[in-house]
Amino acid sequence: MIDQKLHQSDGSQSPSDEIHYTREMGLDHRDFFRLLPRAMGSHEYRVEGSQVYAEVGMGSLHIVIGPEQLRRIALLALPYCEVSFTFHGVTTEEQQAFKAYFDLRYQRGGG
Repeated sequence: MIDQKLHQSDGSQSPSDEIHYTREMGLDHRDFFRLLPRAMGSHEYRVEGSQVYAEVGMGSLHIVIGPEQLRRIALLALPYCEVSFTFHGVTTEEQQAFKAYFDLRYQRGGG
């Protein structure tokens, strides 16, 4: 979900006040933080408990990792947690580029 985007009159993108979305990720906290350094790439960041604060472009990113949960399918139990991303002062293009890079580092399986 994108809360608000601002466009300049010449059609180029200006930094958005805020871009926010939440999604479920199929992993537990240990896996999330194990993969985080690769997923953040060259972006400066710090971890405080279950939250991550980062610099993206000229703006910032706040990631909140929700509690670990289990999805049960018959005898199979799959971990997941809700992860929220909030970008401040980041263009839509920067947010989308970050998301594509981040998602690729957490991608599993294949086929």
